[in-house]
Amino acid sequence: MDKSSDWKAKATLIRRLALTTTTEAGSGHPTSCMSAADLATVLFDNYFTYDVQNPKNPTNDRFVLSKGHASALLYTLFAMSRGLAMEELMTLRKFGSRLEGHPSPNFPYAEVTTGSLGQGLSIGAGMSFGFAQDKALSQKPKVYVLLGDGELAEGSVWEAANFASYYRLNNLIAIADINGLGQSQETMFNRHLEEYVQRFSAFGWKAFAIDGHDFNEIDKAFSLAVGNKTDKPFIIIAKTQKGKGVSFLEGKDLWHGKPLKKEELEKALLELGEVDDGLKFTLKKPAAPTFAKASAGKPAQLVAPTVHVSYKKGEEIGTREVYGEILAKLADKNPFIYALDGDVKNSTYSQDFKKVHPDRFVECFIAEQNMVGVATGLASLGN
Repeated sequence: MDKSSDWKAKATLIRRLALTTTTEAGSGHPTSCMSAADLATVLFDNYFTYDVQNPKNPTNDRFVLSKGHASALLYTLFAMSRGLAMEELMTLRKFGSRLEGHPSPNFPYAEVTTGSLGQGLSIGAGMSFGFAQDKALSQKPKVYVLLGDGELAEGSVWEAANFASYYRLNNLIAIADINGLGQSQETMFNRHLEEYVQRFSAFGWKAFAIDGHDFNEIDKAFSLAVGNKTDKPFIIIAKTQKGKGVSFLEGKDLWHGKPLKKEELEKALLELGEVDDGLKFTLKKPAAPTFAKASAGKPAQLVAPTVHVSYKKGEEIGTREVYGEILAKLADKNPFIYALDGDVKNSTYSQDFKKVHPDRFVECFIAEQNMVGVATGLASLGN
C-alpha cells in the first residue's frame, strides 16, 4: 500500500470511529472530527514526535486541540497510537469516563482543558514560549494547535497571533480547519482561504494555504512547517469539508453537534466503506531527555518556598508593593516561577520581579485574554 492509500484508510477509520462513538454516546460533534481527519492523519503518521508510554517526557511534541468539541478526534488519534484500548473509545462522554465531551487533563494525553473557543492558540503560544526560554532543554519540541475556523472570529486568537510573532515562536505550528460552517450558519469568511492568509501574514506569520483533503498537499505543508527556518510562527490554512466522506453530511449546514441516529450511522458507514479496524499510527519517538546541565530538569513535585519580609511598626506600605517584593523573593527560591504582565508592572510592582529575573518575566502587553492562555501553556510545562 502506497503512502496516500495508507493515509486514506487511516483517515477513513478515524471518520468511522468518530461517527460510531458519538452515536453510542448520543452526543458529540462527529462532522467537526471528519473535516480534520486527513490533516490529523498525516500529522500523526509522519511528523508528530511523542512517546505514548511517557506522556510527561519533556521532549514530546505538544498537540493542542483548540476546537475541543471535536474531542472524539483526539481520543481516536491516541487510540490508534496505542495510547488507550479501542474499547475505551466507546465510553466517550459517559459518566465516569476520562473521555469527556471536551478534553481535560483527566485524559493523560491532554495537558490542558480546551473547548472554550479562542483559547488554544494562546495556550500553544505559552508552551512554545516556555520551550524557547528553557535553556536547559537541548531539544526544542514542536507545538501543534488545531483551530476551527469559527473560533478565528475570537479576539483572543489575534492577541495570540500578535504575541507569537512578536516573540518569534518558530516552533509553533497552527493548523486552521477551514470547513466554512459554524454552529448555526457559515463562518465569517466561509472557505475563502486568502482572507485568512492575508490576516495571519499581516500578523507576522508564515501562512500556507492547502486543500485539506489532498494528502500530498498536506504532507508538503507539514514538511515546510517542521523545517521552518524563519523566525516566524507557521500556520497551515486548510480548506476542508465538514462531514467529509458522507454525502448527506458533507458540506451540509445544521449538522454541528449532532450525532447520527442508528439508521443514519449504518448508511454513513456503508458510504465510508470497510477498512481494517486494526490500523495504527507508529509515532516518531523523541530522543531521550537530555539537558544542557546534568542537574537540570523539573522535580516531580515542587514545594512552595517560604520567604520572610519585615516592616517597621507604623510604616505605611501598599499591598501591591508587598506583592511585588514577595513575588521576586519567591522566584529567588523557585526557578520555575514566571511572572506575566499586561503593561502594569509599575503599578503592580511586578517590575521588582523583572529586575532580578528578566528571563522569566513575560510582557504580554494589554492583551489580558492571551496572557491567561499563555500562563496556562507555561503552567502545563511545570512553570
